[in-house]
Amino acid sequence: MAASSKDVIQVNKEDKFKLMASEGAPKLYPMEIIAGSFFDTTGGSLYIPNKATLHHGWGRGWSNHIVGDNLKVLPNRVALSFFSYTENKFYDAKFTLPYEKILKLFKAGYTNPRDGEHTTFDQLNVGVAPGGYVSVWAEGMDRRVEVFTGYATEEEGRWESITTNPDITREEFVKVELEDSMTKDELLALKQNGIPFGLWETYSQRYNWQLVLNGMAFEKNLIDRISYFNGEHDFLYYPMDENILAATRAIPSNFYFVWAREGKDGLVVDLKFNEAEILSAFKKLGSHNEPLKLEFRMVKKANGKNDLTIWLKNEKETIELKKISAETYSKP
Repeated sequence: MAASSKDVIQVNKEDKFKLMASEGAPKLYPMEIIAGSFFDTTGGSLYIPNKATLHHGWGRGWSNHIVGDNLKVLPNRVALSFFSYTENKFYDAKFTLPYEKILKLFKAGYTNPRDGEHTTFDQLNVGVAPGGYVSVWAEGMDRRVEVFTGYATEEEGRWESITTNPDITREEFVKVELEDSMTKDELLALKQNGIPFGLWETYSQRYNWQLVLNGMAFEKNLIDRISYFNGEHDFLYYPMDENILAATRAIPSNFYFVWAREGKDGLVVDLKFNEAEILSAFKKLGSHNEPLKLEFRMVKKANGKNDLTIWLKNEKETIELKKISAETYSKP
């Protein structure tokens, strides 16, 4: 059957960009990419680094190699095979990527507040997780945006693609890799709790939320760094106007900012949310796409000390997020 006009991807061969590929996997769930490549409509390809045990964080690329021409056509497909050590299973995937979405990001770029210069995306990261979950992110300096998610298919696989050493069995090899990648406590937790299949799909859920400041301000009205559970990474100005991540956003895991204190030097705050608490709150209050507000509320007590509380709200209900850890530093 001939492709319809909607299926035809219009590629301008002059639309070329600096482009590297990288690979990663979530902490506590080591994975290995056996082979993989991005493909474009001109017949070009860009291989994805492989043969490393990956467990360094969701969204984080572990390695990259500069190969081929300096400027490349962006891909519209990806194919890869990988192994999940916690499951002792092989997976295979072939996906069509949202070329127009990726092209728009690379063409637009962004102004980086670190130096005020126009910055472009220059990398595509592939993340693989248990259950065959796959994510792809576009990444540039201080910004990482999820552009695709999907599920790979479980396959038989060839153990020789992992190791050809005849002196160690598959069970022994997997055991060694797990012990090298995780602490004894982490291994015990995995044995007791099992693998949280579906967690990474939950991370990718987006909500209609905005940040609200009550009684406090950020220096330069800037959140220097905001990380999300889905692997995205960004900086944001307050108020959070429409930006490259669009109106809906994933659930935040970390804020890093300089608190502009009245009459004092700015204080650096590294704030981390409790995963179970904040995921539960967003699911409860935003399950029907209700507009949400994440409120940072600063109150000065009678003793002169400041008390920061954080609340998630929709029009009818409010939940205080209590399991928050925060470290503070003097501004350099």
